Amino acid sequence: MRVIFDVKLWTILGIILGFVIGFDHPDAPTMLIITLMMQMTLALQGLKFDFSDLKNNKKEVLLCFLCCFLLNTAITLITGLLFIDETALWYGWVMLSAVPCAISVMTMTFYMKGDMKLGMLGFSFIYLGALILTPLITHLLMGEAASWVKILEYVVLFVVIPVAIDIPLNKVTIPPLIKTMALNIIILFMVFISVGFRRDYIIENPDIALLLLVANLFRIFVPSLAMLFLLKRMGVNRDKGIVYIALGTWRNSGLAATLCIVMFSTTYPDALLPAVLSLMVENLWFVFMQGFFDKMWPKDGSEPMNS
Repeated sequence: MRVIFDVKLWTILGIILGFVIGFDHPDAPTMLIITLMMQMTLALQGLKFDFSDLKNNKKEVLLCFLCCFLLNTAITLITGLLFIDETALWYGWVMLSAVPCAISVMTMTFYMKGDMKLGMLGFSFIYLGALILTPLITHLLMGEAASWVKILEYVVLFVVIPVAIDIPLNKVTIPPLIKTMALNIIILFMVFISVGFRRDYIIENPDIALLLLVANLFRIFVPSLAMLFLLKRMGVNRDKGIVYIALGTWRNSGLAATLCIVMFSTTYPDALLPAVLSLMVENLWFVFMQGFFDKMWPKDGSEPMNS
C-alpha cells in the first residue's frame, strides 16, 4: 500500500503518459501554470517563519541564494552555450537559467527529511530576488526578444496567488498522507503536461532531443553529486545539505517552459525544449536521490555545523 504514496511511481507514470497519450492542447501553458501554483500552494501550506528566523540564519540563507542564482544559473548558462548557434534553443537555456528554483525544492526537502525552515527561508529569499534577477538576466541575454515586463508579471503571479491562498489555508490542518498524495497527483499532471505538449517534436527529432537530454543529465547529475560529496566531506549538517543540493540543482523548469510558450510560441516554438527535457531529468534525478541519497550520505555521516 505504501507504494501508492511513492513519488517515484507518479513521476515515471507522468513521463509514460506524456509520451503515450501526448497533450498538444492550446491551453497547456495555462494548465501548467495553474498546476505549478497548486503545487506551490500545497508545499508552502503550514510552513511559517518570522524575521527572527531570517536574522538567525543569514549566512545559510545567503548560501541558499548563491546556490540558486550563482552556481545553478552559471552551470545552466554554460551548458546552454553548447546550443548558442540555435537561437531558439539558446533562448530556452537562457530562460531556464533565469527562473528561480522549483517549488519541488520544498517537496524534496519534505520527502527527504531536510531542514524545512531553512528551505522555506532560502526559497522565500530566492523568489524575492527573482523579481529583479529573472527579468534582468533575460533582458541582458535576449534583449527585446522577450518582454521583461511580461516575465515579471508571471513571476509575481506565481508567487502572490499561492501566498494569498495559503493565508486562510494555513488555518486548516492537512493530514500528511493526504498532503503527500495530493503532491504526487500534482507532480503527475505537471510532468504529463510538460512532456506531452512537445511529444511529437521529441519523437520526430530524436537527435536534438537526445543532445538536450544528455546536456541536462550532465547539468543536473554531475554538479549535484559533486556538491553532495563536497558538503559531506566538509562536515555540513546533512539536513541543510539536502536544501543546498536541491537549490543548486532544481530550477523551475515548468515556469521556464510556460514563459517560453508565452514569449516564443510563434517566433521560436522550440525554445521550451530545454525546459521540457530539464523537467523530465530533474524528476528522474529526484527519483534517483530518493533511492540513493541515504546510502551516499547516511544520517550519521556528517558532523553538525552551522552551515
